[in-house]
Amino acid sequence: MVVAAVRRVETTIIEQTVTELAATFGNRLVTSDAIRAQHGHTTTWIACQPPDAVIFPQSTADVQSAVRICARHGVPVIPFGVGSSFEGGVNAPFGGISLDFRDMNRVLAVHDQDFD
Repeated sequence: MVVAAVRRVETTIIEQTVTELAATFGNRLVTSDAIRAQHGHTTTWIACQPPDAVIFPQSTADVQSAVRICARHGVPVIPFGVGSSFEGGVNAPFGGISLDFRDMNRVLAVHDQDFD
């Protein structure tokens, strides 16, 4: 088995990605230290490892757009729900963009086939 070394995304790639995301999301993309720290904080012993930016999507199209941009640049995407993160799931040890789903708070449809 071959295991690839995992390392932080290069700063220039992060900067390019954040610039592209900012053009798409405007003020719904936040890079302030306080917001980033909030989105990298866990309730475990793991130290805070904040993302490089936080996006507040408001629709599935927003999520798709953000994921496509990040995927094109090879930048990790970290989903953020309520932020409990008992296992460090919101940390960004390799860099990345956090998607905070606080504005997506409605169930639009439930389909029986999704529960099979």
